[in-house]
Amino acid sequence: MLDSLRGRVVRAAPHQVLLQVGPLGVLVRVPLSVSRALTPDTETTLLTVLLLPREEGEPLLYGFLTEEERRLFLLLKGVSGVGAQKALALLSHFSPPQLTQIIQTGNAQALTTVKGIGKKLAQQILLDLGPALAKLPQATLPPAYNDAYQALLALGFPSAEAHARLEAAFRQAPEANAETLVQLALRNA
Repeated sequence: MLDSLRGRVVRAAPHQVLLQVGPLGVLVRVPLSVSRALTPDTETTLLTVLLLPREEGEPLLYGFLTEEERRLFLLLKGVSGVGAQKALALLSHFSPPQLTQIIQTGNAQALTTVKGIGKKLAQQILLDLGPALAKLPQATLPPAYNDAYQALLALGFPSAEAHARLEAAFRQAPEANAETLVQLALRNA
């Protein structure tokens, strides 16, 4: 099993990163927050999931910066009707703590804001994952994160981009206040 990859970022585009791992260039599919957090010519380690297609096709490699992202991806992918692409879309739209909180509180409406997730599929996600995630402590985001998110929305950033920028800023300074998080998020262009 391929558990992780460490290498130099050659290129980061929305939803994919090209990593130079020794003599190999490895294309990894990632959530939007990951592709935005990585910059070319930096070293990184991605936690990976290798999926082999059922029919003929090439294997697909998915990468994550945290174990929480990878765990949620695997849980989501296991829900009937979700699959890898929709799981990645959910992780691109919501941070892991937000997604956990949405599922724990049964907020189907929030899930339907993601392209490809209708009301019926949102209910299925809540039904399948609610019990598994209910065992975890209630996910809460610090007030500074929520305040910074609202500030980015007020500045005109789309929701997914605001979350992606804040995820990168929050990883850099998890104890920062809202003002500092906004400043870091604006620098992470």
